[in-house]
Amino acid sequence: MNMGRLLVCGLSLALSSAFAAPPTGSLKGKVYPAENKTLTAKESGCEILQLTSSPAEDSGLYFTSQSFVPADNSLVFASKRTGSWNLFYMNLKTFEFVQLTDSKSISGTGAEVCAATREVFYREGKLVKAVHLKTLAERTVAAVPENFNIGSAVSVTADGAALAFSITSNIVLTTRTKVIYSDMEEHFTKRPWSAVLTGKADGTGWHETARQQKWLSHTLISPTNPKLILYCHEGRWNQVEQRLWLVAADGSHNRPLRVEEKPEISIGHEFWFEDGIHVGYQVRYPKGPAQIGVADTRDGSCKEYEMPFSDGHVQASHHGNLFIGDGSNKEPFLSLYQLADGKMTGRHIFRHDSSFSEQHWHPHPAFSPDDKYVLFTSCRAGNGDVYLIKLPSK
Repeated sequence: MNMGRLLVCGLSLALSSAFAAPPTGSLKGKVYPAENKTLTAKESGCEILQLTSSPAEDSGLYFTSQSFVPADNSLVFASKRTGSWNLFYMNLKTFEFVQLTDSKSISGTGAEVCAATREVFYREGKLVKAVHLKTLAERTVAAVPENFNIGSAVSVTADGAALAFSITSNIVLTTRTKVIYSDMEEHFTKRPWSAVLTGKADGTGWHETARQQKWLSHTLISPTNPKLILYCHEGRWNQVEQRLWLVAADGSHNRPLRVEEKPEISIGHEFWFEDGIHVGYQVRYPKGPAQIGVADTRDGSCKEYEMPFSDGHVQASHHGNLFIGDGSNKEPFLSLYQLADGKMTGRHIFRHDSSFSEQHWHPHPAFSPDDKYVLFTSCRAGNGDVYLIKLPSK
């Protein structure tokens, strides 16, 4: 199968001015009043800001995605309050927020903010698009063919110059139900044709960097090096023979990262550190406690540290010395970890009580740019809401 010509690239919307006026009747640009509440964590005394409280589903972006614009003291989140997932931009001083998009086919939690250009890049059906956080002007960055789907969240460099994502061929999945991950094993065994794509944010230069008859996902471009892309072989962690891969943007030097010496090792939920050099990941062995790993992309070396608790997702602080985990259904806690002298210590700081039965209810915690807060999602109120917890100073 020749996939070299599958991508329709270089699409741009012609704008008559810096501001693209929304269609008549569109909710794009609508300003919503503040819904915030203040809570206190019994476990730690930490202050918690509940940012949304509508009866509709609200969710933070994926834990590998940037959400904040520090210069504007604002963040982007996703909400289904219009009946479909759309993107919203909240001012963290007033807690008012504006609707950025008005569509019925947006994958909201798979978006990523670029603070440098004040844009958010997102998936809308088979398009990758960008909307400006101030002018609300939209543009199409890339499109994929009808027989393929976008298979990962959009990933963008810190300067907003380059993007990456994966695509997978359409396949029939007979085991798909409303239960989360119900079709994962079938998706893995059917080995759909997939590709990792990268290009410039202006819509030019889009091309494949890897093409395989495997399920490729979790495509993450280095935040500081547009020539280096991390991606994964997707599937149940204990089924995938080799999860982590690196590839150069020109398609060369495709190689495994953190080679899995035994098939039964489970590795996943990888993420870049802010330096664009180190990659964090979770690792589970058939016996023993959960661990967090740190791999150096320069020489392939890695170190792994036992965790006090087991988490669905773990993310590192911008300084790289702290980690935040979101627990599990059995232990629905946010846990704060510190790495010092080669040992990981940690404690529960808040019982978030969110369910992991829906993807948008996963807490997916992520540090604010100053590492003073953690953004997370919880359905503790009966539906998804977005929260910020202020971390303890000690």
